[in-house]
Amino acid sequence: MLGEKMFDKDFEEIRAISSEMGCFSWTTREYQDDILNFLITNRHQGRGVVEVGCYKGGLSALLALVCEKFEWPFYTIDVDQSAIDSTRGLLERLNLDRVATIHLGDLGSFVSNTRLSERPALIILDGDHRYDAVVKDILDTYRLNMLPYAAVFHDFTLRHPTSGEKVDQAVRDCFGTDYPINPIGAKMIGDGKYPIKEKPSDDGHWWEVPGSEGAIVELPQNLVLPTIEKQKESWGFRSLLKRLFR
Repeated sequence: MLGEKMFDKDFEEIRAISSEMGCFSWTTREYQDDILNFLITNRHQGRGVVEVGCYKGGLSALLALVCEKFEWPFYTIDVDQSAIDSTRGLLERLNLDRVATIHLGDLGSFVSNTRLSERPALIILDGDHRYDAVVKDILDTYRLNMLPYAAVFHDFTLRHPTSGEKVDQAVRDCFGTDYPINPIGAKMIGDGKYPIKEKPSDDGHWWEVPGSEGAIVELPQNLVLPTIEKQKESWGFRSLLKRLFR
């Protein structure tokens, strides 16, 4: 049950206004509900939300509502000025802009310019889905002065033949294959609802089966990078780190 039905009416009103303004989210309703339910259920684990990748603001507005209700700060980040403008406009229309700090840039620049006063309950990593970029976002998360309780990853098992989406592989390499990773959102089970490798979409993307739209990881206090440490000599992890933090 969604957050024990907490804020359901508010969420529906926000979704209606977001649709009216064309400020939608490239996420499923299941994914959104799973995040909101997790956030509300675990509200005693931290204060605040950091969102990386706001797009048009559809999910951002829902997160901002939760932050307003709990008197938390909300931070949303994007490298695209049009995404920032769309999200800002939606939050202003909903009178939620007063709880939001909107940052134009990537997570690395946000970390370098922001000092959190309290531990966030959640960070949502939905920016660049290429392997190196996801690793960098994870490492930048651990550069925050306050480590969030948990992290959400979108497009978890998405694949594309040319652009290199490998979110799940990056997450498993950083946290270890045995570390608990909880799938959320739409589930890819090969039932024809989502494109698979044997039957990709027109633009070439497809989903691993079994797979999931997203995943939640409760962040360990220290990031050991177990798989990366084992593989760094074979695929040049040291050079990757140099590229990421030069």
